[in-house]
Amino acid sequence: MLQAVEENGLIRIRASGTLESSDFDRFVPLFERIAAREPRSVPMLIELAPDFSGWELGGLWREIKFDVKHQDKFGRIAIVGDKIWQEWGTKLSDPLVPSADQRFFEPAEIDAAETWARTGQDGNAT
Repeated sequence: MLQAVEENGLIRIRASGTLESSDFDRFVPLFERIAAREPRSVPMLIELAPDFSGWELGGLWREIKFDVKHQDKFGRIAIVGDKIWQEWGTKLSDPLVPSADQRFFEPAEIDAAETWARTGQDGNAT
């Protein structure tokens, strides 16, 4: 499941379970509305819940298409989750969104992750 809300220009995303294609039906319109009104790039905080298990094939394909289409609107992307996803997620997203500044944070560093996504100030990134 993918839940997304906007908080003062920051998109806060929580991913849990296995992401399916339909999860992007709610997220993409939110992102596109914000990207259309923002003259600058859109920062995001992505929290991977403890039960996050990745993507089913349709969900992965939707994410890849979304990333390629909107890569010029991505601001800083703070990813918060267990270390197991750090290397895998970076390998997947780096080629798709090379212009985005991404950092991975441990769950206990969620406040530092939000600060970094909003301001670019270093937190306790790993």
